[in-house]
Amino acid sequence: MIGWNPKHMNKSLDKIYCYVDESGQHTQGEFYSVAVVVADTIDIRNRVEQRLIKIEEKTNKGLCKWKSTHYTIKERYLRSVMAIPELERCLFYSIHTNTRDYVTATVETIAQVIHHHVEKTCKAIVVIDGLDKTSRQRISRCLKEKGVVYKKVSGIRDEGSAWIRLADAIAGFSWDVYKNKPYTQKLSSEMQQKGYLINF
Repeated sequence: MIGWNPKHMNKSLDKIYCYVDESGQHTQGEFYSVAVVVADTIDIRNRVEQRLIKIEEKTNKGLCKWKSTHYTIKERYLRSVMAIPELERCLFYSIHTNTRDYVTATVETIAQVIHHHVEKTCKAIVVIDGLDKTSRQRISRCLKEKGVVYKKVSGIRDEGSAWIRLADAIAGFSWDVYKNKPYTQKLSSEMQQKGYLINF
């Protein structure tokens, strides 16, 4: 587990917002990454969303999916994200290999993030990119089995939320790290050292 320091992670919160996206289904089980981006309060969610939208505009990333974004824009975007203090210790991803059980991998990652991010049980609002009804029902059931207390599990398209687009960026970045893309080598280390990226 890289970049993990539990002394600095646990928080006493009543409700958190978790935005989830994935990368790697195209590898047919070789690689699957789940990214979870956490907003600790509704005020942080609203304020940071406006900053994320401005960053998308300023860096020319716009609403583009990560895989369609040039690496220079990717780096500018992530470095701008590191300038948002509310996101420190709130960007997570985990990598799963040799599996096509994507729902289980997603649930395990969400549960791990929530259990380690807060000191006590809190209600989570979980928003997952492109989640269909069948998967939502299974994920909801599995989260409950893992002791996650949630208020709502829902799906959304990334074009509708700057938070989901950030989760898409973190998931996509993990794939770029896995493929050892040149722009990731220094950036990944910096993000982890500064506490902006937690790899389970």
